[in-house]
Amino acid sequence: MKEESKQLMSSLVQYESIITIIKGSPDPDAIASSYAVNKICEKLGVKNSIFSEKKLSLPQNKALVDKLDIPIRFKIPDDVSTYDSYMIFDHQSARVEIISEKLPCAVHIDHHENMDDTVECTFRLIRTDSGSTSTLIALLLQEMDHELEAHTMKKICTALIYGIETDTDHYVHAGDLDYKAIGFLSRYVDSSVIKKINGIPLSKETVTLLWKALENLQIYKDWLITGIGFVKESNRDSIAIIADFILKREDSPTVVVFAAIEQEKRRGLTLDASFRSIDESTNLNGIIKEITANGGGRKYKGAFQINMDFFSHCPDKEILWNMINITTIAALKKSRDSIYITEIAGYYNKLKFRLSQLIKK
Repeated sequence: MKEESKQLMSSLVQYESIITIIKGSPDPDAIASSYAVNKICEKLGVKNSIFSEKKLSLPQNKALVDKLDIPIRFKIPDDVSTYDSYMIFDHQSARVEIISEKLPCAVHIDHHENMDDTVECTFRLIRTDSGSTSTLIALLLQEMDHELEAHTMKKICTALIYGIETDTDHYVHAGDLDYKAIGFLSRYVDSSVIKKINGIPLSKETVTLLWKALENLQIYKDWLITGIGFVKESNRDSIAIIADFILKREDSPTVVVFAAIEQEKRRGLTLDASFRSIDESTNLNGIIKEITANGGGRKYKGAFQINMDFFSHCPDKEILWNMINITTIAALKKSRDSIYITEIAGYYNKLKFRLSQLIKK
């Protein structure tokens, strides 16, 4: 990663002021990666601000941000004229609505399957053999020529190791790159912060939604599918937690949990779904992309979001949920039926990506 680290630094100093956008729901991997590069920018004399499209949901994520004083603002500014570029971490696509038309992309780092988009980046690093984006940031940080202050290293390394922990399911799916990064980060990490965050229990709302998920559980072939109804935006991340829980509890290789996410004061509605699998051969990215372009996956995990703002005007929520529920289940069953085709497509896309990397070399 020595050469990549140099390229990252040289890319950052080409700009004076960079805005970082966390796309979708801010999870520990995206938060930690954004925070680490924010501090690298600070060391290089480059201005950087972090903004998230969504508010924090999980108490653990709120604790991560609070305990490490991570500077995130939770509303994308309408005016980005004070910035001369933007960065994206932990997302397949570097494209950001409106912003991509106004600013160039300085940095895009991710560990998901590469997504074909037309956004050119000054620096791009995509490694699907990494369990998290935090892993890649840690390895770049390890090779950085500029030393960060001890207290700064302690905070960003703590954030990064928590990002790795959550995205690899407590290291169950960690690989060689992840363990290499962990070896580096462990020299600086504040383990007391990690213990405090991990010691936070599930909220009452999440537990309530979990029981609803178990009650509504359907079996289709070897998939478990469940819809949990309308969920407040502040509890959005409960979907992923429930999917993880059911996968560990039930005897099934793949689990899908979905819900209708309501924004405050009924200002918007989104269909959110989380996929979890223990089957390495299941091409979650291909399966999700067959359903919608607004989502994606990697080994073991995936998610999608579909905008349903228009339907937030429906006066009968019971009828609306019935429509969402039966339609989503029908779409998921169709995806399970066509799984062989998506697997073939997944293998083809991986081969195409590897060939393109070889041609670049």
